[in-house]
Amino acid sequence: MMKKIQVYLLTITVIVISLFVYFMLNFKQGIHIEETMITHSTIPARFSGTRLIQLSDTKIKTKKDLSLLKKTVKEINKLGADIVVFTGDLFEKGAISSDLSKQVEKTLSELNPSLAKVAVLGDTDLKQKKEITKILTGASFKILRNESIELYNGSSEGIQLIGIDSLSTTPDLTHILEKESSSEMFQVLLLHEPTLAAKATDYPINLQLSGHCQGNSTKNGCTQFYNGTYPFADQLILNVNPGLKERKGIFSFFSRPTIHSFLLIKS
Repeated sequence: MMKKIQVYLLTITVIVISLFVYFMLNFKQGIHIEETMITHSTIPARFSGTRLIQLSDTKIKTKKDLSLLKKTVKEINKLGADIVVFTGDLFEKGAISSDLSKQVEKTLSELNPSLAKVAVLGDTDLKQKKEITKILTGASFKILRNESIELYNGSSEGIQLIGIDSLSTTPDLTHILEKESSSEMFQVLLLHEPTLAAKATDYPINLQLSGHCQGNSTKNGCTQFYNGTYPFADQLILNVNPGLKERKGIFSFFSRPTIHSFLLIKS
């Protein structure tokens, strides 16, 4: 009798462990899509219903990373993105090879938003700036380097995207934001690090999209803002995307590759 009980308990244990491992493997490979609705009076009527997708910190190094990127691109296209923004760190430092870079460029080229593909460079990107710039521009991304662009959707009213280089280059945020920001338009700030988000509240920035932290509050510059959406008391909403790369630290086992989807609605 005791032997039967032991066999029964062992069988149950094996089944439970197998189900747990299966679930976690699928959980970690599944792409998590965060959905946020942004409402504001400066969003033009023709942009109401526009879907903006944020991709960040892909940190590509292996074929496995490339496979995840391909899966992510398919998910973004399924969502019907109108604007895709990349907020930095495409490859791990020193991981660029001729074959891998060509495949990444081809994969990113398959993104088909109706309005624009826009990127800024992260700290790791700037250490291999020439190669990263070639890949992103080859995939039809407009790279913003301390500058802005205005997007229009069939009317005279548009929205503005401001892109600033990684803070590792110590850009003059005050000068750039004073020069580029406009209180008359809905404005999105693309900046790899979220560190100085409070400074953006001094300007008419509505939405700041950042990455860098990979969901880790112990990473340099990520103590205060490191993952998710942070609404400020005034008009600014900060979003920190944890990226696709597996996170490090105690909670890494439960982390998932994440993209953010923003639905812009005129209020």
